[in-house]
Amino acid sequence: MARPKNQDERRRQLVSAASVAVGERGLSGLRLKDIADHAGLSIGSVLYYYPDLDALLVEVHEEAVRQFYWARVNATEAEPDPLRRLVVAVEHGIPGDVGDPSVRVIYELHLAAARDERHAAHLSRLWELEVSLYVDLLEQGAAAGVLSLRSGARQVAETVVALEDSFDLHLLARNGGIDRDLAVHRVLDYLSLATSADLRPTRRRARTRG
Repeated sequence: MARPKNQDERRRQLVSAASVAVGERGLSGLRLKDIADHAGLSIGSVLYYYPDLDALLVEVHEEAVRQFYWARVNATEAEPDPLRRLVVAVEHGIPGDVGDPSVRVIYELHLAAARDERHAAHLSRLWELEVSLYVDLLEQGAAAGVLSLRSGARQVAETVVALEDSFDLHLLARNGGIDRDLAVHRVLDYLSLATSADLRPTRRRARTRG
């Protein structure tokens, strides 16, 4: 009866190893050997559990989406002030370290959405989760009387997520024209206009040009 449990643990190990490998090398440079090395296993062992490498990458994508989303939820729930929750959400949606492999994994695998509907499903799911998070935060703020929405909560939420995604891609690509500090300010500037509230970063962060 112990074998299924061991197999589940080994699969989790391989998902973790593949996530690190994708974050380091990207999809275009990914090799089966990279995953095996990070897992401390042979290539044959990787193929035993995942004969289809794409199936492993789909699980990596699912886990990356789960971790990224719940990190944002937990961070906002720890903030009691409704306005500051919006600030915290933005600060957790724009990476503080463009070299963080966990962030790169999501965007590397999002690119696979154009060729694989399974990755497209995870891309769509993260979009809906993040939009729903902002809708909740905006509605909480409106109910508390600390902000006034100038358009529908979902419309504002969709624009915020789209802005975050755009800035994230430029930061990950190391666009020298912007940095994280600028990105956070621009998203909060839009939110301030959309909510008639004064939203400012928690603290000024160091510039992170690559």
